[in-house]
Amino acid sequence: MLPHKVPIRYSSLCAISLLVGVWIGCAVSGVFAQVDYDDITVSPELYPSGNTVHGYAEYRIAVSNRSSDKTHQVTLMLPESSYGYETHIRKMTRSVVVAPSTTVRISLFQPPVPMHGSRLGVTIDGKMQEEKVPLSISDHGRQVHLHRIPRPSGMGTHLSVTNLRPWVLISRDVNTTELHTHAGIFFDLLSSSSPSPSTASVPASSGGQMPYEIVDLGFPVSSWSTSWLGFSSFAGVVVTGDAIRRMPSDVQFALWRYVECGGSLFVLGGRELPEQWGLKMLPKSELSTAAAGLTLYDVGFGECIVSSQMDTGELNHDQWSQVMASWLRTATPWRWEGLSGDVNNIFPVVDSLGIPVRGLYFLMLLFALTVGPVNLIVLSRKKRRIWMLWTTPVISLVTCLAVFAYATFSEGWKRHIRTEGLTILDEKTHRATTIGRTAFYSALIPSEGLHFGYETELTPTPQSMTTNTARTVDWTQDQHLASGWITARVPSDFMVRKSEVRRERITVRRGTDAGLRIVNGLGADISELWLADIDGTIYSGDDISAGEEAKLIPFERVRLEKPDANFLFEMSSASTYQALDKGDVPDALRYVMATHDVQLSSDLTVAIKQPGYHWRIMDLQWGRAYDIKGHEDGESLRIYVERRYNLRGIFASDDWLKAIEHLKTEPEEYLRPGCYIAILETSPFIEKGLQKVSEERYSSTVYGILAKE
Repeated sequence: MLPHKVPIRYSSLCAISLLVGVWIGCAVSGVFAQVDYDDITVSPELYPSGNTVHGYAEYRIAVSNRSSDKTHQVTLMLPESSYGYETHIRKMTRSVVVAPSTTVRISLFQPPVPMHGSRLGVTIDGKMQEEKVPLSISDHGRQVHLHRIPRPSGMGTHLSVTNLRPWVLISRDVNTTELHTHAGIFFDLLSSSSPSPSTASVPASSGGQMPYEIVDLGFPVSSWSTSWLGFSSFAGVVVTGDAIRRMPSDVQFALWRYVECGGSLFVLGGRELPEQWGLKMLPKSELSTAAAGLTLYDVGFGECIVSSQMDTGELNHDQWSQVMASWLRTATPWRWEGLSGDVNNIFPVVDSLGIPVRGLYFLMLLFALTVGPVNLIVLSRKKRRIWMLWTTPVISLVTCLAVFAYATFSEGWKRHIRTEGLTILDEKTHRATTIGRTAFYSALIPSEGLHFGYETELTPTPQSMTTNTARTVDWTQDQHLASGWITARVPSDFMVRKSEVRRERITVRRGTDAGLRIVNGLGADISELWLADIDGTIYSGDDISAGEEAKLIPFERVRLEKPDANFLFEMSSASTYQALDKGDVPDALRYVMATHDVQLSSDLTVAIKQPGYHWRIMDLQWGRAYDIKGHEDGESLRIYVERRYNLRGIFASDDWLKAIEHLKTEPEEYLRPGCYIAILETSPFIEKGLQKVSEERYSSTVYGILAKE
């Protein structure tokens, strides 16, 4: 009997192992079972994975109508069952009409807010289906949290919000072995510049875990997203030239829009790239000699790095360093600082959020006197003390109504909005790419919520996430932030990115005199304008109404010295003076700079401008320079940074608004021939979002690229 028992046990074990393997494989690869509802079949196709912290995560579901003559309206709800007490997305919905014998692919984009729950709910022709579609919820938006970074003794603590690791999307034909090797060396050198691993902004590769994450969607590039929002959660995208050529045109277009919005694209074997990208017309950045063999293009707010090499093993460490640094620049805007202040202090949307303490105190005092001594004395004289059983509640009710009315009417019923942004308007391709910030304040919760377009990314700042509310999003007609996004009497603040097609433009007309004439076709009044002619001459004008023609004059200005314009921070000097005078960068300086979220690479040189007082540290790998100036008492050092005078530098700055202000005050540092900078009095490139607004504050800057005259 024994020979018969062994095969039976072995076959049972194999069957169990096979089932477990299939279950694990499905969980890892994101493969989900489709569900049939009579004529309708719902099939999840894409499930976002990873602890991504910015951008939107895409859930893609295919809905098929097998009927040959019936049209059905299908509504998807994710998650079908939700839970959670902290700030989270309770549900995302989208409705579509599916024609007979057709398949519609629906994308639900999750903003960077946690979502807790499970399964996908389906409604067909207004009837909720009992059977739910198995679909897990990703960890997108859950890992934005507060880091407490210890400082040396006596220096307190440094608080910052950082994402854990950059997430990088790769095509399936990219060899990641060499990428991991070079990236690991790069990040190890970067983190070793600080004496303590906890001070590095990017964790070192240790224990076999890389300080970045690679994402392979599990299907060919031809099935990648056709919306730039589908790439927005990644700090970088690595593809081969062959993979790009296999992409449908709408996927190529979405990927390029992602780069324009601040993304980083690295192309291996990048020959014969899409003509619609217009690489030949884009400015190139200078790279170090060691990184020769790469071509870096400035694309809107982003970067495209092209290598002629197809094999990742052919790239040297310096070339990979350029790629890794580009990933970190893309992730920089979401390393928030200054959490100690509230929204209205950092980005004021109303003049004051003060509570009317004096008036409320007077009402409370009046209530105490009325409900107590006055009530008792009056009823005693009337010999109706028993009436206190109803006079006390009535007085309390009247007082509550008075407090509510006073608190409401002292502030009013107004709705406030403030928006500031920078738009790159490429008149040649009719593309408008915008970054900025928008904030809302309302005395009452608006029932209609907020409305934005499909191509707009909204990131709530950490200060706006302090209220524990459940939020909903409806993607049917537009991006409708339906509920939970605005709390009564609490400012709501968002970082904004968007990409869209726009036809606005500036028309340049040359006269017989030395000046230029332009026609304002931006659809808004221009308060100030600077334009660089094809020969590099800069002209300026102001107060140009929409649709009107105006003459520009040559731009001349006396430059004012601003010694503290680029100031970063001040530190105790200790023995730093002697080390800098020897041409070395001391570990203490590296450490303190790291705690201020300023990383130094290993490729540094120190230029001694004035011994014992003034030095310049040049970071060749990151392309930045830092001025170190000693104080007269010899006890402290002041650290300055040279700003990067380009649009990518604005995006990769710690504060978009401060960087935009620098562009306004120093326009000649950014202008290239055939470009202009216009300051508008409204914000035509960022949606208002909220209806029936009483108080509006706008500041919009346009960096325009002229079409051919």
